[in-house]
Amino acid sequence: MVSKINCICNVLKEINVFFSISEFERFQKYVEGLVNDGILIEIPVKKPYAGFPEQWYKCKSCSQVWRLVYPDFPFKGKWSIVK
Repeated sequence: MVSKINCICNVLKEINVFFSISEFERFQKYVEGLVNDGILIEIPVKKPYAGFPEQWYKCKSCSQVWRLVYPDFPFKGKWSIVK
């Protein structure tokens, strides 16, 4: 029997580097799908990560906030929990 995931945050892992733009874009589409499914909610960025463009997402289940920081060479992007 397959168990149901109680919270997406139990599955999501931090990503410290996107190895290509296409990898970043695929992940971005995955996150957009989570937003469309009502699992994550996009919220305003309160404190930008080193001035790079980014988006913040709040988990609807546990209220954990995640940031998706866009790659901008030589910086390779980031997906992490906002602390």
